Formats: sequence, C-alpha cells, structure tokens
Amino acid sequence: MPALRNKAFITGLFIAAFFSVSPLKAAPQPAGSTRVFRELFPSLTVEQIMAVFSGGGLRNNFTRGETPIITPASNSGIDLLRVVRENAPTQFVEALIVIPYTHRRLTRLDAYNAVGRIQNISDYRVYSSSHGGLTPLFPESTRLYNGNRNRPIPDPPPATTLPSSETVYIRLRDAFFGNTYFRGEFSAGRHGITYNMTNNAAIRFLVFPVMRAEQFTAILYVEPLAEGMLIYGVAGVTIPEFLLNRLNLAAQIDRRVTLFMMWLRDGLRAMH
Repeated sequence: MPALRNKAFITGLFIAAFFSVSPLKAAPQPAGSTRVFRELFPSLTVEQIMAVFSGGGLRNNFTRGETPIITPASNSGIDLLRVVRENAPTQFVEALIVIPYTHRRLTRLDAYNAVGRIQNISDYRVYSSSHGGLTPLFPESTRLYNGNRNRPIPDPPPATTLPSSETVYIRLRDAFFGNTYFRGEFSAGRHGITYNMTNNAAIRFLVFPVMRAEQFTAILYVEPLAEGMLIYGVAGVTIPEFLLNRLNLAAQIDRRVTLFMMWLRDGLRAMH
C-alpha cells in the first residue's frame, strides 16, 4: 500500500506541475470537440489539482456569504452554483474529481448509464461511531415509477442511445433521516450531462421536519475530457440555524454528497 500511495502522489504531482507551469494556453476547441481540464478550471492551485486527480477528489464546504474555491472558467458553460443558489441555501458543498481513462475513453452515454444505477447507491458504507464500524448510509435505494411513493420499479438495462432529458424519482431509506424522496432531472448538453437531484418531500429527523420539500439541491455535471472523466458537483441546503448546530447537519449533508460522488465515480469506472 505505501508504494501505491507514493506512485499516486508522484503521478498527481506530475499532473499538477504540468497544468500549473506549462506556458502554453489551451487552444480554442472546435464545436463539440473534447475539452481539456485546464480550459475549464484554470484557477486551481497545484495542491488542488493533485487532489482532483487523486481517488478522493477535491471537496469544500462553505456557508452563505463565503466564497467557493472550485470555480469553472466563465466561458466554460458550467455554472452549477448559480442554479443551486436560486433557492437561497444556507450551506454548500462543492466537489471535483477527474477519473483517468483505462481501457477506453468514456462518453456521455456512459455517464448517463452510470447515474441510472439507482439500486447501487445502497452498496456504499460509511463509518459510524454509534454502530462501531462501517454501516450503510442508505440501506435501501429504490427507483420509483413517478411521484407515487409506493410503486417501485427496477433500474432499466444500460441504454444504447443518449436521451436529451429524463426525470427519475427515487426513494432512499436514510440511516439518519428515514425514508427520503428525491426527483432526479437529467439533461444532455453539448459537452457533458447534468443530473439535478432535489428532495420532492420534506426530510425529517424522527418526527421533526429538518428540511421542507425543494430545500436540498445537488447537481452533478459529468464531461469526458482529454485527460479523463470529469465529475463536478455542487449541493446546497437550507437548514434552520438551531438545528444545524444541534444535529451537526452540515457534516451529515457533506457525507451524503461525498457518497453520491463515490457512487458516480465507481459507476463510471465500471463502464471501462
């Protein structure tokens, strides 16, 4: 394991140094062509780039009024934060990772099929001090037919063509919040795909409402770059201040966003 860590560190350092010291500017890309990482995120530091190309990626929490650290170029066409801010959230999580290609270059269709693996969300475990070890964060993850909460359906087989848009309904049995219900809205863009996930029912802790419907938004953007598959995510949530400190909800939201990123990362790796 130490040798693997050293190898990953050296690889990340090489990539970071290339992006930070190369005097060449990214050449303008023809319409629909593959873009490069430094074209989309030119302001990241060497250390941040190393994190992006590592297995865990780069992640940051901030509150309303604070400045994000993961900022796409203004001409990139990627502005997830603006959409998330429309609901005036109090807490934010941002994350960025690039998954290098192995056997083949991945596509937008691969990304679409990866986000369609709803039942796989329940496979992921996180450490819980109360359980004394690893435990599922979402013991059950189910695709629903529509807004009707009681009609589960299986995940479809992998698609062979990319739809322009789609709406998916999901029920996640949360280890902390109980049953939670989400609406996922998929759209295919010029370079990548966007997956917007919103709670379409109130989220409760025991009998107490923690978040009203539409107060949690997580947007994942996936694009096949020259260097690998980019996953960029921004989440925002509105939480009353007295609950935020009492239940440590900021950490709870961060764990869930991290899990979604892991789920999508591993789903893309499975497409190789």
